[in-house]
Amino acid sequence: MLGSLFRSSLPDDAIEYAGFVLMHCAAIADANREGELICPFAVITDATGRQVLDFESETQEEAVAKGWASLAEAKRSKVWWAFGREGISRQSDGTGTDVLTVTVWVPGMKQHYSFTQLFGRGPEQGIYLIGKPEALKHGEEHAEPVERWNDVALGRGIASHPTGSRWQEWQGH
Repeated sequence: MLGSLFRSSLPDDAIEYAGFVLMHCAAIADANREGELICPFAVITDATGRQVLDFESETQEEAVAKGWASLAEAKRSKVWWAFGREGISRQSDGTGTDVLTVTVWVPGMKQHYSFTQLFGRGPEQGIYLIGKPEALKHGEEHAEPVERWNDVALGRGIASHPTGSRWQEWQGH
């Protein structure tokens, strides 16, 4: 009984799925050069397998809006859904840091969650990671930080990506 009181509504398999897609975002960002953004995309998994949907648009804002719209369809279809994109995290002083964001939802979840990872570019244009990934729980109007979640599950997802071994390399810049 007490164990169920502390159980997160964020299942480990969803965290792992997000980790795989977060690694995919990082691999794309590393291949890009300064000024190039990741084309927002969703990874959808159903009984037939995994597919990537790119949301190419005239602007990044339009592409992100298309990605968010795909969540409703994913929920209706009861498929696994993870939405990867790149943006800027603004500090209170107005300065910005590049950020990779993956939002995840799998059947059975009440809310969707996002995982963010700050990053920068080195002199050779490759990325390096800043700090550790953070989790956010989305509510009706806003998202709030998740203090406790299974970072080991995120690591398993990252490692399951074909280029997952690069994550540690990017952490050690």
